[in-house]
Amino acid sequence: MPDNGPMPTAPTVPADGASAAAGSRSRRWPVVAAVTVLMALYAGLVVAYAVGGASAVDQAPVEVPAGGVGVVLTARGINAALPEMDVDVSLILDASLTDDNDAPTRPITLTLEPTSEDADLTYDTDRRPPIRQVKIPFDGDIEQWPFDGYTTTISAFATVGEGAEETLVPTVIIVDGDVQGWQLSAAANPDTPDLAIDIGFHRSLAIVLFGLALVAVLILLPITTWIVGWKLYREDRLFEAGFLGWIGAMLFATIPIRNFFPGSPPPGSWVDVLVTLWVIVALAVVLLVALAAFISNPRRNH
Repeated sequence: MPDNGPMPTAPTVPADGASAAAGSRSRRWPVVAAVTVLMALYAGLVVAYAVGGASAVDQAPVEVPAGGVGVVLTARGINAALPEMDVDVSLILDASLTDDNDAPTRPITLTLEPTSEDADLTYDTDRRPPIRQVKIPFDGDIEQWPFDGYTTTISAFATVGEGAEETLVPTVIIVDGDVQGWQLSAAANPDTPDLAIDIGFHRSLAIVLFGLALVAVLILLPITTWIVGWKLYREDRLFEAGFLGWIGAMLFATIPIRNFFPGSPPPGSWVDVLVTLWVIVALAVVLLVALAAFISNPRRNH
C-alpha cells in the first residue's frame, strides 16, 4: 500500500490562551458573587420593609370594666433622642357614667403617669371627652442605635365627681396606634396587673437593615479608594490627577452619608467611634498615598 505520510494531528490551543481564559473566569466570579449578594440583601430589605415597616401595638384584648373607664393611648410619634412618645389620650366610658349624648354625667379626672407635663387631665360634663395630647418619657439609650430599645411603665387612675363626692373607678389602659419604623408592644405589669401596663418599642427590622446597609457603604469608601491609591503608588496603573479629586470627593461624602442614618443617632455613638472616625482617617491617609504617587510621577517637559 502506498505510504500517505504521517497522520494529521488536531490543532492545539496555545498554553497562554488557556491561561488567559482561566484568568478571565477567575476575575469574573467575584463580580457575579458580589451582584448576587447585593440582590439578596436588596430583596431581604424589601421583604422586611413590607412585613414590618410599621405595625400596630401588640397587646392582648382589654375590656372596659363595668362602671369604669378605658384609657386609650394612641401612639403618634417617637423622639428617640429624648426619648419620649407623642400620644393621643381618649376615654371609653362605661354606659353608667354617660348621658344620652355620651357626655360624662359627673366630672372626670384622669391621672396618667409618667408624662412630661405631669398634670392631671380633666373632663367636664357638657360634652364628650375630647382627645388630649401628652408626651410620655421612656427609658433607653439612642447611642445603641440601631439596636436601641425603650421601655416604661404607665399607670392610670380615673375619678368621677368633685370634692367629697369624688370616687375612684376601675381603670384600664388600652394601647393603640403605630409609628413608622418602630415595633411597639404592651403588656400588663406583672407586679400590678390591674393598675399599670408595660410599654416598649424598638426599631423595626427594615430600619435596622437600612442603617446597617449605610454603615456598609461607609466601609466600602476607603476600601475602594485604597485599592486604587495603592495601585497608583506602585505604578501598576497610569496616574491621572483626577484620581486626587475622586478620593477627596469620597472624603467629603462621608458626613452626608452619616447624617442620612435613619433615626439620627447622636454624634459620639458607637457607629462614630467604630466606623465613621476610621473611615475618615483611612480616606485621609489614602489621599496622602495618592498625593505621594502624584509627586513620584512628574510629567516630563519635551
